[in-house]
Amino acid sequence: MASDQNRSILQGVAGNRVLELGCGYGSLIEEARGLGKEVLGLDIDLLTLKMGKGLYPDLGAQLVQGDMARLPFRDKSFRTVILRESLHHVAWEKVLPEILRVCQREIRIFEPNPNPLLRFCRALISHEDREVSPEALVDRLAENGVRIEGICFRDVLAFPLSGGFVGREWVPFIVRGLFPFLLRVDKALQKVAHFLGTERAVCWRYLVKGVFGDGEKEG
Repeated sequence: MASDQNRSILQGVAGNRVLELGCGYGSLIEEARGLGKEVLGLDIDLLTLKMGKGLYPDLGAQLVQGDMARLPFRDKSFRTVILRESLHHVAWEKVLPEILRVCQREIRIFEPNPNPLLRFCRALISHEDREVSPEALVDRLAENGVRIEGICFRDVLAFPLSGGFVGREWVPFIVRGLFPFLLRVDKALQKVAHFLGTERAVCWRYLVKGVFGDGEKEG
């Protein structure tokens, strides 16, 4: 499931120098390396980074410790900045200017979609988390000079059945071979939701893509 999400986030990513903020274990960075990208991952949790280097030994120095509120990089250091499931863990309105400071061209933000379905399921498992609505995020990015290229919603079925990151795993380990089929069903449901205009209400995740300036994106 995570690999499918990573490919979705990385599809058509601009430029070769990419930064992921809140990189966790580094799975997205490992995926990006396979695409020939020069990727650096930053996370505030040193233990998580150490575990990531154990999982992906080839990453090495590509995983660094740091704070999103005080990024140790020069202005416009990275062609693309990616945040996957990390923006809601910080006071995002305050750190967003710092994030955009190091971004030269493109920003991609992948977040939980705080709709009534997600809130209900979180209440069932007594899980509390901060929320970043796509509307609030788009407005704040626009205020900071980012032109929104698109918002896409995804994960109707497969993600919640997997238990997500904090919930119960509804598909037992012995039948995980069904996941490729579930992903195909999920993509079909996303198309139906898009056609009906119900993506915001039924999808569990959203991806916002934005760029600086008016020129064409660099491939």
